[in-house]
Amino acid sequence: RFMMHDGRARTLEEAILWHGGEGEFSKKAFVNMDKTDRDALIAFLESL
Repeated sequence: RFMMHDGRARTLEEAILWHGGEGEFSKKAFVNMDKTDRDALIAFLESL
């Protein structure tokens, strides 16, 4: 499964980490989460 407008991200985590610009704040918040919380967030997003 490919994500983003050009398909360069293959996972939700990659899609989050590729973002810059207006998404930079959210990317930094994601990076600063502990692994358990990041994994829970990814699981939630994949359930949508």
